[in-house]
Amino acid sequence: MAKKRKSVATSLDEVDRTMYANFSSAANSLSQLYSQAMSQQKLCFLSGERHGLEMLYQWISKQHAEGLRVTSDDILAYIQVFIMH
Repeated sequence: MAKKRKSVATSLDEVDRTMYANFSSAANSLSQLYSQAMSQQKLCFLSGERHGLEMLYQWISKQHAEGLRVTSDDILAYIQVFIMH
């Protein structure tokens, strides 16, 4: 009888180890997925920021090419119109 109890206890320990390993693997995968998502979000934000600055630069360059003087009020008005659309 003692042998059977030991066998049952051993199989329960094995189940516990398997469950723990599976849980740890899932937790690590979730953590890695979160890290990748945060990294991608930062890249997307920086890309959008760069795009906006490039568009502003092109607009200012165009104004200068047309011989117009660009003031800070002009820039703010352009940004406000750009944000609204």
